[in-house]
Amino acid sequence: MCLGIPYEVVDVVDRDTCRVRIGSGAHPCFTGLVDPVTPGDWVLVHAGFALRRIDPADARANLDLIRRALATPATAARDGPSDATPEDDA
Repeated sequence: MCLGIPYEVVDVVDRDTCRVRIGSGAHPCFTGLVDPVTPGDWVLVHAGFALRRIDPADARANLDLIRRALATPATAARDGPSDATPEDDA
């Protein structure tokens, strides 16, 4: 499974390259697969390639979902919901 992460375009280097950021770090990104981008645009990036432009509200919603998924303990994600009830702990 591949995961595309929303990044904000901060600088256009040339026709096929920009710099994107998420948080405080900026990274190069190949943009030859999408329409031209400008600073402030959001793109969905996988392995350094912009796959498509994404609406800023959708980008924020996706980032929030990713943050919540990463905050979930690995065992809960692996094992699924528990069938235990509060009475089982008593």
